Amino acid sequence: MIDSITGIIQRKEPTNLFIEINGMVFNISICLKDYEELPDLNQEITILTYLNVREDLMELYGFLEFERRRLFTQLIGVSGIGPRTAINLLSNISVANFKENIIAEDVKSLSLIPGIGPKTAKRIILDIREKVTKDQSTTDGLDTSNINFTYDDIYTALSSLGYRKNQIDKAIKQLTNENSFDGNIEDVIKRILNIIR
Repeated sequence: MIDSITGIIQRKEPTNLFIEINGMVFNISICLKDYEELPDLNQEITILTYLNVREDLMELYGFLEFERRRLFTQLIGVSGIGPRTAINLLSNISVANFKENIIAEDVKSLSLIPGIGPKTAKRIILDIREKVTKDQSTTDGLDTSNINFTYDDIYTALSSLGYRKNQIDKAIKQLTNENSFDGNIEDVIKRILNIIR
């Protein structure tokens, strides 16, 4: 699997990002939420990816946040939800709001998303509610007042190095219990790596 790509932004559109790497240009499908946060043209970027392989086609999907990619992979595991539907869904709602709707089993709010009717909304809730609730409980209650970065930043950095979510979660919990989850992101990542290794 291609976990992430680092290159220069050659072109960007609301649904596609074109990244140049050593003379090759990769066309990566993105959601509108990520498009709105992209750097300017000719800037370097690292983007998390998901490679969708079919008999007649290979498609790269890109994400700026670890949580958005994880939600994408959960969505495409739902019967009747393909990558393009998942990207459309993520274009129309934030990860936080989507999770709130899933946990609250709010079929009405999910049904307002273009392309998602009541039946599909119910299926999504049924299939991924348990996963979303479990993910949410991992970071609930942790004190974020002394840090200037997000948990997504930590997950993105460490997952790109090949570490698994359960390893990262365990290390974060340990640092929090030791009151060591503070300072700048570089220091926190070093502490996490010391625990994982």
